Amino acid sequence: MQDTIQGPPYPNKCRLPFFLYPPAMWSNPEGSAFCERLALDESAGDYVVYVSVPFCRVRCKACPYFVRVLSPEDKEGEEERYLNALIADIRRWGSYPRWRDGRARAVYIGGGTGSILKTSSLKRLVDAIAESFPLTPGCGITLEGNARDFTEDKLDYVASSRINRVSLGVQSFDEKVLRIVGSPHAAQESITVIQGLQKRGFKNISLDLMYNMPLHTITEWKRDLETLKQLDVKHFTVYLYRIHEGTAQEQMIKSGRLPPVRDPDSPEVLEMRREASRVAAELGYREYMFDHFAQPGFESEYMLWSWREADKDALAIGPGAYSYINGYRVGTDKDVAGYIKAVEKGEHLLSTISEKMGERGRRERYVIFSLEFFHIDFAHYRKNFGTAFMEDFSDIAHRLKHKGLVELHPDRMELTGLGKEWRANVLLEFMNPAYWKDEGALSERNWSMNTVMVQIAASDRRKWLGLD
Repeated sequence: MQDTIQGPPYPNKCRLPFFLYPPAMWSNPEGSAFCERLALDESAGDYVVYVSVPFCRVRCKACPYFVRVLSPEDKEGEEERYLNALIADIRRWGSYPRWRDGRARAVYIGGGTGSILKTSSLKRLVDAIAESFPLTPGCGITLEGNARDFTEDKLDYVASSRINRVSLGVQSFDEKVLRIVGSPHAAQESITVIQGLQKRGFKNISLDLMYNMPLHTITEWKRDLETLKQLDVKHFTVYLYRIHEGTAQEQMIKSGRLPPVRDPDSPEVLEMRREASRVAAELGYREYMFDHFAQPGFESEYMLWSWREADKDALAIGPGAYSYINGYRVGTDKDVAGYIKAVEKGEHLLSTISEKMGERGRRERYVIFSLEFFHIDFAHYRKNFGTAFMEDFSDIAHRLKHKGLVELHPDRMELTGLGKEWRANVLLEFMNPAYWKDEGALSERNWSMNTVMVQIAASDRRKWLGLD
Protein backbone atom coordinates (compact mmCIF):
# COMPACT_ATOMS: atom_id res chain seq x y z
CA MET A 1 0.00 0.00 0.00
CA GLN A 2 1.28 3.49 -0.79
CA ASP A 3 2.13 5.71 2.20
CA THR A 4 -0.31 8.48 1.36
CA ILE A 5 -3.35 8.98 -0.84
CA GLN A 6 -3.62 11.40 -3.76
CA GLY A 7 -6.16 14.21 -4.09
CA PRO A 8 -8.18 16.00 -1.37
CA PRO A 9 -8.24 14.00 1.87
CA TYR A 10 -11.92 14.80 2.57
CA PRO A 11 -15.03 15.57 0.50
CA ASN A 12 -15.67 18.98 2.15
CA LYS A 13 -13.45 21.33 4.10
CA CYS A 14 -14.71 22.22 7.58
CA ARG A 15 -13.88 25.77 8.69
CA LEU A 16 -14.83 25.83 12.35
CA PRO A 17 -12.47 28.36 14.01
CA PHE A 18 -12.48 26.39 17.26
CA PHE A 19 -14.16 23.39 18.85
CA LEU A 20 -16.40 22.92 21.86
CA TYR A 21 -16.64 19.36 23.12
CA PRO A 22 -18.89 17.53 23.66
CA PRO A 23 -21.02 19.48 21.17
CA ALA A 24 -24.55 18.77 22.40
CA MET A 25 -25.99 20.83 25.25
CA TRP A 26 -29.38 20.24 26.87
CA SER A 27 -31.70 22.38 28.96
CA ASN A 28 -30.99 21.87 32.65
CA PRO A 29 -34.20 20.89 34.49
CA GLU A 30 -32.48 20.88 37.90
CA GLY A 31 -31.51 24.55 37.99
CA SER A 32 -28.93 25.52 40.59
CA ALA A 33 -29.33 22.10 42.25
CA PHE A 34 -27.23 20.69 39.40
CA CYS A 35 -24.24 22.02 41.36
CA GLU A 36 -24.42 18.81 43.40
CA ARG A 37 -23.09 16.95 40.34
CA LEU A 38 -20.07 19.23 39.97
CA ALA A 39 -18.13 17.87 42.98
CA LEU A 40 -17.70 21.35 44.42
CA ASP A 41 -16.36 19.90 47.67
CA GLU A 42 -13.36 18.39 45.83
CA SER A 43 -10.29 20.32 44.68
CA ALA A 44 -10.02 20.91 40.92
CA GLY A 45 -6.25 21.33 41.14
CA ASP A 46 -5.16 23.77 38.44
CA TYR A 47 -7.90 25.58 36.52
CA VAL A 48 -8.72 28.75 34.55
CA VAL A 49 -11.40 31.39 35.08
CA TYR A 50 -13.36 33.27 32.41
CA VAL A 51 -15.35 36.34 33.46
CA SER A 52 -18.02 37.66 31.10
CA VAL A 53 -18.67 41.39 30.69
CA PRO A 54 -21.60 41.07 28.26
CA PHE A 55 -21.72 44.64 26.98
CA CYS A 56 -20.57 46.44 23.84
CA ARG A 57 -21.11 50.00 22.60
CA VAL A 58 -22.37 48.73 19.23
CA ARG A 59 -22.91 45.36 17.64
CA CYS A 60 -20.58 44.54 14.75
CA LYS A 61 -22.52 43.60 11.62
CA ALA A 62 -21.20 40.03 11.45
CA CYS A 63 -20.94 39.32 15.19
CA PRO A 64 -22.44 35.93 16.15
CA TYR A 65 -21.66 36.35 19.85
CA PHE A 66 -23.82 37.51 22.67
CA VAL A 67 -23.67 41.19 23.52
CA ARG A 68 -25.95 43.77 25.08
CA VAL A 69 -25.49 47.31 23.86
CA LEU A 70 -24.61 49.59 26.78
CA SER A 71 -24.99 53.33 26.36
CA PRO A 72 -22.04 55.44 27.57
CA GLU A 73 -24.47 57.44 29.71
CA ASP A 74 -25.96 54.28 31.30
CA LYS A 75 -28.75 56.32 32.87
CA GLU A 76 -30.42 53.20 34.28
CA GLY A 77 -27.27 52.09 36.14
CA GLU A 78 -27.13 48.77 34.29
CA GLU A 79 -23.36 48.44 34.66
CA GLU A 80 -23.46 48.73 38.44
CA ARG A 81 -26.38 46.30 38.81
CA TYR A 82 -24.59 43.77 36.68
CA LEU A 83 -21.26 44.28 38.41
CA ASN A 84 -22.82 43.80 41.85
CA ALA A 85 -24.34 40.50 40.73
CA LEU A 86 -21.18 39.37 38.97
CA ILE A 87 -19.00 40.02 42.02
CA ALA A 88 -21.46 38.22 44.28
CA ASP A 89 -21.41 35.25 41.89
CA ILE A 90 -17.59 35.29 41.75
CA ARG A 91 -17.35 35.24 45.53
CA ARG A 92 -19.82 32.40 45.83
CA TRP A 93 -18.04 30.27 43.23
CA GLY A 94 -14.72 31.05 44.90
CA SER A 95 -15.99 29.83 48.27
CA TYR A 96 -16.23 26.19 47.13
CA PRO A 97 -13.30 23.86 47.91
CA ARG A 98 -13.15 22.91 44.22
CA TRP A 99 -11.52 26.27 43.47
CA ARG A 100 -10.58 27.54 46.92
CA ASP A 101 -8.28 24.52 47.39
CA GLY A 102 -6.92 24.63 43.82
CA ARG A 103 -5.00 27.22 41.80
CA ALA A 104 -6.12 29.59 39.09
CA ARG A 105 -3.47 29.50 36.37
CA ALA A 106 -5.06 32.14 34.13
CA VAL A 107 -7.99 34.56 34.13
CA TYR A 108 -9.67 36.09 31.08
CA ILE A 109 -11.97 39.11 31.37
CA GLY A 110 -13.90 39.10 28.12
CA GLY A 111 -17.37 39.46 26.78
CA GLY A 112 -18.72 41.43 25.05
CA THR A 113 -16.03 43.91 25.92
CA GLY A 114 -14.14 43.62 29.18
CA SER A 115 -12.70 47.12 28.95
CA ILE A 116 -16.13 48.75 28.69
CA LEU A 117 -16.34 48.92 32.50
CA LYS A 118 -15.55 52.20 34.21
CA THR A 119 -12.12 52.24 35.82
CA SER A 120 -13.61 52.03 39.32
CA SER A 121 -15.77 49.07 38.25
CA LEU A 122 -12.83 47.30 36.63
CA LYS A 123 -10.82 47.71 39.83
CA ARG A 124 -13.68 46.25 41.89
CA LEU A 125 -13.88 43.29 39.52
CA VAL A 126 -10.15 42.53 39.51
CA ASP A 127 -9.97 42.85 43.29
CA ALA A 128 -12.91 40.45 43.70
CA ILE A 129 -11.23 37.89 41.42
CA ALA A 130 -7.94 38.12 43.33
CA GLU A 131 -9.72 37.81 46.67
CA SER A 132 -11.89 34.88 45.60
CA PHE A 133 -9.43 32.59 43.82
CA PRO A 134 -5.89 31.48 44.74
CA LEU A 135 -3.85 32.89 41.86
CA THR A 136 -0.56 31.26 40.95
CA PRO A 137 2.52 33.50 40.98
CA GLY A 138 2.53 35.27 37.63
CA CYS A 139 -1.05 34.17 36.89
CA GLY A 140 -1.94 35.51 33.44
CA ILE A 141 -4.82 37.98 33.78
CA THR A 142 -6.03 39.17 30.38
CA LEU A 143 -8.33 42.12 29.77
CA GLU A 144 -10.04 41.97 26.40
CA GLY A 145 -10.93 45.36 25.08
CA ASN A 146 -11.69 48.11 22.64
CA ALA A 147 -9.26 51.03 22.42
CA ARG A 148 -12.13 53.53 22.62
CA ASP A 149 -12.75 52.48 26.23
CA PHE A 150 -9.28 53.42 27.47
CA THR A 151 -9.22 56.80 29.17
CA GLU A 152 -5.99 58.08 30.71
CA ASP A 153 -7.03 56.96 34.17
CA LYS A 154 -7.92 53.50 32.85
CA LEU A 155 -4.51 53.22 31.18
CA ASP A 156 -2.89 54.21 34.47
CA TYR A 157 -4.90 51.62 36.38
CA VAL A 158 -4.31 48.75 33.96
CA ALA A 159 -0.57 49.39 33.82
CA SER A 160 -0.30 49.30 37.62
CA SER A 161 -2.87 46.57 38.37
CA ARG A 162 -2.84 42.77 38.53
CA ILE A 163 -3.85 42.76 34.85
CA ASN A 164 -0.72 41.69 32.99
CA ARG A 165 -2.04 41.18 29.47
CA VAL A 166 -4.32 43.26 27.23
CA SER A 167 -5.98 41.89 24.09
CA LEU A 168 -7.33 44.51 21.69
CA GLY A 169 -9.82 43.58 18.97
CA VAL A 170 -8.35 45.93 16.39
CA GLN A 171 -9.70 43.98 13.35
CA SER A 172 -8.08 46.46 10.93
CA PHE A 173 -6.17 49.74 10.94
CA ASP A 174 -8.11 50.86 7.85
CA GLU A 175 -11.06 53.13 8.72
CA LYS A 176 -12.91 52.24 5.49
CA VAL A 177 -12.75 48.52 6.24
CA LEU A 178 -13.91 49.11 9.82
CA ARG A 179 -16.93 51.09 8.62
CA ILE A 180 -17.90 48.33 6.18
CA VAL A 181 -18.02 45.69 8.92
CA GLY A 182 -19.61 48.06 11.44
CA SER A 183 -16.76 47.72 13.88
CA PRO A 184 -16.65 50.00 16.95
CA HIS A 185 -12.86 50.03 16.83
CA ALA A 186 -10.89 53.04 15.61
CA ALA A 187 -7.52 52.68 13.94
CA GLN A 188 -5.70 55.67 15.40
CA GLU A 189 -7.16 55.12 18.87
CA SER A 190 -5.85 51.54 18.84
CA ILE A 191 -2.36 52.81 18.06
CA THR A 192 -2.62 55.50 20.73
CA VAL A 193 -3.70 53.01 23.40
CA ILE A 194 -0.95 50.54 22.50
CA GLN A 195 1.68 53.26 22.73
CA GLY A 196 0.10 54.63 25.91
CA LEU A 197 0.38 51.25 27.61
CA GLN A 198 3.93 50.79 26.38
CA LYS A 199 4.97 54.21 27.71
CA ARG A 200 3.68 53.10 31.10
CA GLY A 201 5.91 50.00 30.96
CA PHE A 202 3.13 47.58 29.97
CA LYS A 203 4.43 45.26 27.24
CA ASN A 204 2.20 42.18 27.02
CA ILE A 205 -0.26 43.36 24.38
CA SER A 206 -2.10 41.20 21.84
CA LEU A 207 -3.94 42.34 18.73
CA ASP A 208 -6.74 40.61 16.82
CA LEU A 209 -6.76 41.20 13.06
CA MET A 210 -9.25 39.96 10.48
CA TYR A 211 -8.78 39.28 6.79
CA ASN A 212 -11.05 38.69 3.80
CA MET A 213 -13.68 41.16 4.96
CA PRO A 214 -16.08 42.57 2.33
CA LEU A 215 -14.11 44.71 -0.17
CA HIS A 216 -10.92 43.91 1.75
CA THR A 217 -7.90 43.84 -0.56
CA ILE A 218 -4.43 42.35 -0.21
CA THR A 219 -3.04 45.91 -0.37
CA GLU A 220 -5.05 46.97 2.68
CA TRP A 221 -4.09 43.77 4.47
CA LYS A 222 -0.41 44.37 3.86
CA ARG A 223 -0.79 47.89 5.25
CA ASP A 224 -2.38 46.41 8.39
CA LEU A 225 0.54 44.02 8.80
CA GLU A 226 3.03 46.83 8.20
CA THR A 227 1.39 48.84 10.99
CA LEU A 228 1.56 45.75 13.21
CA LYS A 229 5.30 45.52 12.54
CA GLN A 230 5.80 49.08 13.78
CA LEU A 231 3.91 48.61 17.05
CA ASP A 232 6.12 45.99 18.73
CA VAL A 233 3.26 44.05 20.28
CA LYS A 234 4.13 40.62 21.65
CA HIS A 235 1.22 38.57 20.35
CA PHE A 236 -1.29 38.74 17.54
CA THR A 237 -4.05 36.62 16.08
CA VAL A 238 -5.46 36.56 12.56
CA TYR A 239 -9.01 35.45 11.88
CA LEU A 240 -10.65 34.60 8.61
CA TYR A 241 -13.75 36.80 8.42
CA ARG A 242 -16.91 34.73 8.56
CA ILE A 243 -20.46 35.60 7.60
CA HIS A 244 -22.76 34.07 10.21
CA GLU A 245 -26.38 33.17 9.62
CA GLY A 246 -28.88 35.79 10.71
CA THR A 247 -26.41 38.66 11.11
CA ALA A 248 -26.80 42.14 9.61
CA GLN A 249 -23.79 41.49 7.38
CA GLU A 250 -25.48 38.43 5.86
CA GLN A 251 -28.59 40.49 5.11
CA MET A 252 -26.53 43.23 3.44
CA ILE A 253 -24.87 40.68 1.19
CA LYS A 254 -28.16 38.98 0.33
CA SER A 255 -29.71 42.34 -0.56
CA GLY A 256 -26.78 43.25 -2.81
CA ARG A 257 -25.63 46.21 -0.71
CA LEU A 258 -22.28 44.44 -0.20
CA PRO A 259 -20.50 41.89 -2.37
CA PRO A 260 -19.96 38.44 -0.88
CA VAL A 261 -16.60 37.69 0.65
CA ARG A 262 -14.17 35.71 -1.48
CA ASP A 263 -13.88 31.95 -1.26
CA PRO A 264 -11.38 31.12 1.52
CA ASP A 265 -9.45 28.92 -0.93
CA SER A 266 -9.14 31.65 -3.55
CA PRO A 267 -5.58 32.72 -4.42
CA GLU A 268 -6.11 36.19 -2.92
CA VAL A 269 -7.27 34.89 0.47
CA LEU A 270 -4.57 32.23 0.64
CA GLU A 271 -2.02 34.93 -0.11
CA MET A 272 -3.38 37.01 2.78
CA ARG A 273 -2.82 34.14 5.20
CA ARG A 274 0.67 33.47 3.81
CA GLU A 275 1.56 37.14 4.18
CA ALA A 276 0.58 37.03 7.87
CA SER A 277 2.83 34.01 8.40
CA ARG A 278 5.67 35.71 6.55
CA VAL A 279 5.46 38.85 8.68
CA ALA A 280 5.25 36.77 11.84
CA ALA A 281 8.43 34.90 10.93
CA GLU A 282 10.17 38.17 10.07
CA LEU A 283 9.32 39.52 13.54
CA GLY A 284 10.41 36.36 15.35
CA TYR A 285 6.91 35.20 16.24
CA ARG A 286 5.96 31.54 16.39
CA GLU A 287 2.53 30.20 15.45
CA TYR A 288 2.15 28.19 18.64
CA MET A 289 -1.58 27.64 18.14
CA PHE A 290 -3.80 27.82 15.09
CA ASP A 291 -3.97 31.52 14.04
CA HIS A 292 -2.11 32.61 17.22
CA PHE A 293 1.38 34.11 16.87
CA ALA A 294 3.64 35.11 19.77
CA GLN A 295 7.14 36.13 20.57
CA PRO A 296 8.79 33.49 22.81
CA GLY A 297 7.43 33.70 26.34
CA PHE A 298 4.35 35.71 25.39
CA GLU A 299 1.97 32.88 24.50
CA SER A 300 -1.50 33.26 26.01
CA GLU A 301 -1.52 31.49 29.37
CA TYR A 302 -5.29 31.28 29.20
CA MET A 303 -5.21 29.47 25.85
CA LEU A 304 -2.40 27.17 26.97
CA TRP A 305 -4.26 26.11 30.09
CA SER A 306 -7.82 25.99 28.75
CA TRP A 307 -6.95 24.20 25.48
CA ARG A 308 -3.67 22.32 25.80
CA GLU A 309 -4.68 21.22 29.31
CA ALA A 310 -8.18 20.39 28.12
CA ASP A 311 -8.96 17.97 30.95
CA LYS A 312 -8.62 20.77 33.53
CA ASP A 313 -11.59 22.75 34.82
CA ALA A 314 -12.54 26.02 33.14
CA LEU A 315 -14.90 28.06 35.31
CA ALA A 316 -16.86 30.66 33.31
CA ILE A 317 -18.81 33.26 35.26
CA GLY A 318 -21.45 35.55 33.77
CA PRO A 319 -24.09 35.42 31.00
CA GLY A 320 -23.41 33.69 27.71
CA ALA A 321 -20.38 31.75 28.99
CA TYR A 322 -19.54 28.04 29.03
CA SER A 323 -17.74 26.18 31.82
CA TYR A 324 -16.12 22.75 31.92
CA ILE A 325 -16.44 21.39 35.45
CA ASN A 326 -15.95 17.83 36.68
CA GLY A 327 -16.42 16.42 33.18
CA TYR A 328 -19.55 18.47 32.38
CA ARG A 329 -19.94 21.40 30.04
CA VAL A 330 -22.25 23.95 31.64
CA GLY A 331 -23.70 27.01 29.90
CA THR A 332 -25.08 30.19 31.45
CA ASP A 333 -28.01 31.78 29.63
CA LYS A 334 -27.26 35.06 27.87
CA ASP A 335 -30.14 36.97 29.49
CA VAL A 336 -28.49 39.60 31.71
CA ALA A 337 -31.64 40.37 33.71
CA GLY A 338 -32.25 36.64 34.31
CA TYR A 339 -28.66 36.22 35.46
CA ILE A 340 -28.96 39.08 37.96
CA LYS A 341 -32.22 37.67 39.35
CA ALA A 342 -30.68 34.23 39.84
CA VAL A 343 -27.69 35.65 41.69
CA GLU A 344 -29.92 37.81 43.89
CA LYS A 345 -31.83 34.64 44.84
CA GLY A 346 -28.55 33.03 45.89
CA GLU A 347 -28.49 30.65 42.92
CA HIS A 348 -26.09 29.86 40.09
CA LEU A 349 -27.66 30.19 36.64
CA LEU A 350 -26.87 26.83 35.01
CA SER A 351 -29.02 26.92 31.89
CA THR A 352 -27.63 24.18 29.68
CA ILE A 353 -25.58 21.08 30.41
CA SER A 354 -23.80 18.34 28.51
CA GLU A 355 -23.58 14.70 29.35
CA LYS A 356 -20.77 13.87 31.75
CA MET A 357 -17.56 13.00 29.96
CA GLY A 358 -16.49 9.40 30.52
CA GLU A 359 -12.91 8.22 30.13
CA ARG A 360 -13.16 7.92 26.36
CA GLY A 361 -14.82 11.32 26.00
CA ARG A 362 -12.18 13.02 28.18
CA ARG A 363 -9.45 11.58 25.96
CA GLU A 364 -11.23 12.67 22.79
CA ARG A 365 -11.62 16.18 24.18
CA TYR A 366 -7.96 16.31 25.13
CA VAL A 367 -6.82 15.20 21.66
CA ILE A 368 -9.16 17.59 19.82
CA PHE A 369 -8.04 20.56 21.89
CA SER A 370 -4.35 19.62 21.87
CA LEU A 371 -4.32 19.42 18.08
CA GLU A 372 -5.08 23.16 18.03
CA PHE A 373 -1.36 23.29 18.93
CA PHE A 374 -0.54 21.01 15.95
CA HIS A 375 0.67 17.93 17.82
CA ILE A 376 -0.02 15.32 20.49
CA ASP A 377 2.78 14.81 23.00
CA PHE A 378 2.71 11.11 23.88
CA ALA A 379 4.33 11.53 27.31
CA HIS A 380 1.89 14.31 28.25
CA TYR A 381 -1.03 12.16 27.12
CA ARG A 382 0.16 9.23 29.24
CA LYS A 383 0.65 11.53 32.24
CA ASN A 384 -2.98 12.64 31.96
CA PHE A 385 -4.63 9.30 31.29
CA GLY A 386 -2.20 6.52 32.20
CA THR A 387 -2.48 4.93 28.75
CA ALA A 388 -0.70 5.28 25.41
CA PHE A 389 -2.18 7.52 22.73
CA MET A 390 -1.24 5.01 20.00
CA GLU A 391 -3.15 2.30 21.83
CA ASP A 392 -6.24 4.43 22.37
CA PHE A 393 -6.38 5.99 18.89
CA SER A 394 -4.24 3.74 16.71
CA ASP A 395 -6.79 3.32 13.89
CA ILE A 396 -7.40 7.06 13.53
CA ALA A 397 -3.70 7.92 13.76
CA HIS A 398 -2.76 5.46 11.02
CA ARG A 399 -5.66 6.62 8.84
CA LEU A 400 -4.44 10.22 9.17
CA LYS A 401 -0.91 9.15 8.32
CA HIS A 402 -2.16 7.31 5.26
CA LYS A 403 -3.89 10.50 4.11
CA GLY A 404 -0.69 12.51 4.57
CA LEU A 405 -2.21 14.60 7.36
CA VAL A 406 0.11 13.64 10.23
CA GLU A 407 3.59 12.35 10.85
CA LEU A 408 4.09 9.73 13.56
CA HIS A 409 7.24 10.08 15.64
CA PRO A 410 8.37 8.06 18.69
CA ASP A 411 7.36 10.90 21.04
CA ARG A 412 4.50 12.65 19.21
CA MET A 413 1.95 12.80 16.43
CA GLU A 414 2.34 16.04 14.45
CA LEU A 415 0.19 17.67 11.78
CA THR A 416 1.78 18.02 8.37
CA GLY A 417 1.29 21.09 6.19
CA LEU A 418 -1.67 19.34 4.58
CA GLY A 419 -2.98 18.44 8.05
CA LYS A 420 -2.89 22.08 9.09
CA GLU A 421 -4.76 23.04 5.93
CA TRP A 422 -7.48 20.48 6.76
CA ARG A 423 -7.13 20.95 10.53
CA ALA A 424 -10.84 21.11 11.40
CA ASN A 425 -11.57 17.86 9.53
CA VAL A 426 -8.66 16.18 11.32
CA LEU A 427 -10.13 17.23 14.67
CA LEU A 428 -13.52 15.85 13.65
CA GLU A 429 -11.88 12.43 13.16
CA PHE A 430 -11.67 12.22 16.95
CA MET A 431 -15.31 13.11 17.63
CA ASN A 432 -17.15 10.17 19.12
CA PRO A 433 -19.36 8.37 16.57
CA ALA A 434 -22.30 8.65 18.99
CA TYR A 435 -22.33 12.44 18.59
CA TRP A 436 -22.87 12.46 14.84
CA LYS A 437 -26.37 13.07 13.38
CA ASP A 438 -27.54 14.42 16.73
CA GLU A 439 -30.41 16.46 15.30
CA GLY A 440 -32.22 16.62 18.65
CA ALA A 441 -29.66 19.06 20.03
CA LEU A 442 -30.54 21.58 17.30
CA SER A 443 -33.75 22.49 19.11
CA GLU A 444 -31.97 23.22 22.39
CA ARG A 445 -30.76 26.66 23.50
CA ASN A 446 -27.32 27.38 22.15
CA TRP A 447 -25.42 30.59 21.51
CA SER A 448 -22.21 31.88 19.94
CA MET A 449 -20.02 29.20 18.39
CA ASN A 450 -21.74 26.31 20.15
CA THR A 451 -24.61 26.71 17.69
CA VAL A 452 -22.19 26.07 14.82
CA MET A 453 -20.64 23.12 16.66
CA VAL A 454 -24.07 21.55 17.17
CA GLN A 455 -24.93 22.08 13.50
CA ILE A 456 -21.75 20.26 12.46
CA ALA A 457 -22.52 17.35 14.80
CA ALA A 458 -26.10 17.14 13.52
CA SER A 459 -24.87 16.45 9.99
CA ASP A 460 -23.77 13.15 8.49
CA ARG A 461 -20.20 12.21 9.40
CA ARG A 462 -19.55 11.27 5.77
CA LYS A 463 -20.06 14.89 4.65
CA TRP A 464 -16.86 15.93 6.42
CA LEU A 465 -14.87 12.72 6.70
CA GLY A 466 -16.06 10.55 3.82
CA LEU A 467 -15.79 6.80 4.14
CA ASP A 468 -13.15 5.24 6.36
